This record gives sequence, C-alpha cells and structure tokens, in this order.
Amino acid sequence: MTESAPRREDPPQHPEFEAAVAGGALTSEGPGSQHRYRNLILGGVAILLFAMAMLTSYSSAFGNPTPNGVHLAVTGDAESIVALEQQGSLDLTVVSSEAKARAAVLDREVDGAVVLPAPGKDAAVTTYIASGGGRGLAQAVSGIGDSIAQRLKTTSTATDLAPLPEKDPAGSIEFYAILFAGLGAALGATVFGRILGTVDTSSRFVERSIVLVVYAGALAGLITLWIDAALGAVTVDPGAVFAVLWLTGVAIGGAVTGVAALGGTIAALVTTLALVILGNTSSGGPLGVHLLNDFFQALYYVFPQGDALDLLRSVQYFDGAAIAAPVIRLAVWAAAGILLTLIAMLLRSRREAAARARGAGVLQPTRQHS
Repeated sequence: MTESAPRREDPPQHPEFEAAVAGGALTSEGPGSQHRYRNLILGGVAILLFAMAMLTSYSSAFGNPTPNGVHLAVTGDAESIVALEQQGSLDLTVVSSEAKARAAVLDREVDGAVVLPAPGKDAAVTTYIASGGGRGLAQAVSGIGDSIAQRLKTTSTATDLAPLPEKDPAGSIEFYAILFAGLGAALGATVFGRILGTVDTSSRFVERSIVLVVYAGALAGLITLWIDAALGAVTVDPGAVFAVLWLTGVAIGGAVTGVAALGGTIAALVTTLALVILGNTSSGGPLGVHLLNDFFQALYYVFPQGDALDLLRSVQYFDGAAIAAPVIRLAVWAAAGILLTLIAMLLRSRREAAARARGAGVLQPTRQHS
C-alpha cells in the first residue's frame, strides 16, 4: 500500500538494455538510441562528412601531381642554367662539377641533379634521379631533364642513384607502413585511455608510458616483419626499419595521449582524424612532397608523417643521410605529448585542491555553529 505507483511517462525497460551499457556484453546491439531518427541523421551526416573529407584531401593532394619547388642541383652551361632559373617550379643549387651534383642527390640535399652540356658540343643532358625519395618526384625530375634536352636539341640520359626494390617498384610500401604505424599508434593511445583511465597520478603516468612504448614496439615489429618477410620490401637491416617505425609510433601515440589527458577522448579522436585526413596526405606519399600544392607542403611541417616517411626513406635508400631533422621533429612530437600530459595532471591536481579547500570552508562554519 505504501509503494508508489509507476509513472506513465517512464519508458519500459528494454530486455537487452544491459548489453548496451558500458562494460556490458557485446553479443547484442542493444535497444538503440532514445532519439532514434535524430541521432540517425546526425550520425549519417558525420560519417558522410568524414568520407568527403578523406576524398577531398587525398584527391587534392595526389590527384594532379605537379612540380612545385623541386630542388635541383645543376652544373654545366651557364646560359641554360639562367633559363632554368626562370621556371618558378624549380629551386636550383648551382654546383661546380658533376661529382658534386651526384653527391648532393645522395646526401638528400636536393631532389635530383641535371648536368648541362656546353654549347656546340654533341653531348647529352645527364639527369640524376632518386626514386627512393619518391617515385613520382623522380619521374618529374627525369621529365625536366628530357624537356631541357628537347630545348637544346640533344638527347638525355637518366641515372637512378637510389632505385626502388623489385618488390616495391612504386615505392608505396614505405608510405603504407608509416600510415598504419601512425594510425595504429593514435587509435591505441585513445583506446588505452578509455581502458586504463585518466593519467592523473605519477604512477599512472609511468604505467601509460610503459604501455605506449611496449605497444609501439609490438606494432613496429609486426609491420617490419610483414614488409620484410612477406613483401620483401626492406633493403637494409630490418632493425633500422623497426627503429623508425617504433619512433613514429611513440611520437604519434605520445602526442595523442597528451591531447586525451588534456581534452578527453573527443579531443583525441579529433586529433586522430586530423592525422589521417591531413597528415598522411601532406607527407607526399609515394609521390614526394614537392609534387604537392602549397597548402599540403605547408602542412608537411605541421604533421609528423612526412618526417617519418623521409626518415624511413633515408634509412632504406640513402645510407642514413639527412636523418637529423626528421628525428628531432618526431622527438618534439613525443615531448609535446609528455608536456601536455604533465600540464593536464597539474591542472587536475589544482582543481582538486581548490575543491577540497571550498569543501573545508563550507564545513568550518557548520562546526562552529554546533
């Protein structure tokens, strides 16, 4: 008689409600959303926007590759060099000999080199390319050499100083290795945050750091094993490739961990989407960064995938030349993640201390009154 009657507006409990709550069984999709059609429209629009963002980014970056700021070493006829300098798509470095031109390519100081014959001599234009630095970019440099030869009414020859392996003639496997190393690290960092909880103490900070380092190592090891043993695309010691992929995973995973600690899971997912939509395309992929437009070339210095891809190519095809700058920028990403996490811990501890102080201030007058 004393029990209150159920209210009419209370919705009936769905028999599979427990399967839909966090931590419940995953054998059912659950009762669905309370606002079904509204959330259906919002979810559908969000997915469509994501798909269109992916399409727009990748097609804009890779759909119409055009030389843009291609860095060439040139030597030979001065008049021909002056004519080349009038082309806005080229960034020229004049060297004194053919040997120095070759060395500049192998040291990754330039994208390619062109040796121009002296006027009146029956000699070919010699072009040095490096397919390991980007197959599309190498083809563009070779085309530049051909066009110069046509203008000089002579022949041209191209020599590839960093050829791609037979198992990866398009040079795309390095790009996919970096792509999935970064994606796996970002998603892993987000999921670990939901499983292990907020990094709010020093012990949790150490725990999350160990988990991230171990996970990045496992991810790098599996990717290295696949592209080496299964695809045969590793041209050097696999340990060097593993180290590059491991550093990539730690840098990206660490940064996403810091963003999640400061802004939560939503901020981490937004960061992951930005890495996927803009970071992968701004790396230049198998084409090379100097075939991208100005927008994506600017993003190359914002996101870590371009540095990771350049580092992997330097290790694979250039005997480790020009690795200092990519290593430093990847280390900056990892350090930024640590800094953001520590800032989040500091802000959280200050909020908790302020809340305790307010609670103590409320209780003190009560004790005096009693």
